[in-house]
Amino acid sequence: MISIKKFDEWINKSKPGDKITYYRGYIMGPHLQKYSPTTDDRRVRAIKNHVHRAYDKQFITMAQKKHDDFDYEYIAVRK
Repeated sequence: MISIKKFDEWINKSKPGDKITYYRGYIMGPHLQKYSPTTDDRRVRAIKNHVHRAYDKQFITMAQKKHDDFDYEYIAVRK
């Protein structure tokens, strides 16, 4: 998971079509994920909400790629 600061830096420097993985695991239940399970729901929720706000402001589109059960890659694509 990247930090909100790193995500904001990427937003400011990226060009249309650039991509960044902002989270890998299972964002809806981070304690269930196989890849680096965490109980820090607050931190996971903070980056998830921050990325959603960038989507709402039409800075990005969002995509995800499934690797396995409870193992997804969450990707932001710059508009």
